[in-house]
Amino acid sequence: MKRILQVSSITFLTIFLVGFFLWKSNLHDVWHLLLATDPFWLAVAFLVNGCALVFRTLRWRILLPQHPRFYPTFFANTLGYMLSTILPIRAGDVARPALLAHRTSIRFPDALGTVLTERVLDLITILCLFVFFCLRRWNEFRQPAVHAGAIGAASLLVLILILIVAFYFFRGGVRRLHEFLGRLLPVRFRDAWMRFFDAFAGTLSIAERPRALAGIIACTALTWLCLTSQFWFTLIAAHRQVSFDSSFFLTGTTTIGIAIPTPGGIGGFDKISQYILKTFYHFDIDGSVAVTVLFHAVGTLPVIAIGLVLFVGEGLNWRDLRKETHAEET
Repeated sequence: MKRILQVSSITFLTIFLVGFFLWKSNLHDVWHLLLATDPFWLAVAFLVNGCALVFRTLRWRILLPQHPRFYPTFFANTLGYMLSTILPIRAGDVARPALLAHRTSIRFPDALGTVLTERVLDLITILCLFVFFCLRRWNEFRQPAVHAGAIGAASLLVLILILIVAFYFFRGGVRRLHEFLGRLLPVRFRDAWMRFFDAFAGTLSIAERPRALAGIIACTALTWLCLTSQFWFTLIAAHRQVSFDSSFFLTGTTTIGIAIPTPGGIGGFDKISQYILKTFYHFDIDGSVAVTVLFHAVGTLPVIAIGLVLFVGEGLNWRDLRKETHAEET
C-alpha cells in the first residue's frame, strides 16, 4: 500500500505539472517550431552534455580512494545519472557508489561520502554562477524575485563555506556532534553512519594536495561549462538570440525544478524554464514550450542513451541492477 501511494502521488504530481506547463499552448505550432530546429547545433548541444559525464567521472576518480580505473568508474557514474534521470528522488546518487563497490575494491560508504562531496561542489558552483549573473544583470532585471534570489543564494553560499571550514579545522568537534546524532539511529545503522561521515570528511584532505585540488577544480569548471553551454547551444539551434550568461540563470533556477520528486524533474524543470523564458526573455507561450522541450531532451537523452549502451554491453537486466544496489540502498 505504501508503494502504491508513493507511485500514485508521484504520477499525479508529474501529470499536474506537465499539464500546467502545456496550458494554453498550441501543440501544432510547438511541433512546427521543433521541426525548424537546426540539427547541427542541436547535435553540438547533445555532444556537450555527453562530455559532462566524462569530466564528472574524472573528478570522481580523483575524489575516490585508490583512484579506480576509468571504465568501471564511468560505468557506475553513467548508470547512476541515468537512473536519476528516469527515476524520482535522485535514486542514482545511491546507485552510483553501489555499482562502483561491486566492480572495484572501493567500499560503499567511502564512495557514498564522495558523492556528498560532489554534490557540495556542484551546489557551490551553481550558486556562484547564479550570484554572478544576478550581480551582472542587477540593473537590467529589477524584479524583486531576482534580487531576493541573489541575496538568498549568496547567503547560502556563505553558510556552506562556513560549514566546510568547520569540517576542515574543527573535524573532531563536528565528528562528535555527528556521533551524537548517530545515537538516535538504530544500532545497525550507526557504524555506516560514522563511516559515511569519515569518508566525506576525508575528501576535504584533498586541500592538502594542490595538484589533486587543481584537478578537481578544473573538472568541476569543465563539467559546468558543458552543463551551462548546452542551454546556449540549444537556444542557437532554436534560432533564439540570447546572451551566453542566460545559461547561468537557467541553470540556477531550473535546478529547483529538478529537485521536485518527479522522474527526471519532468514538469517542475519544464515549468520553471518556461517561466524564465517568458518572464525575462519575452518568449511567447509556444516558443517557451518548444525550447524547454529541447532543453529537457538535451539534458536527458545523452545520459540515457550512453547508460543504455553500457547497460546492454554489460549484459545486465533490471533485476540484476536492483540486486546490485538493493543491499546498499537498505
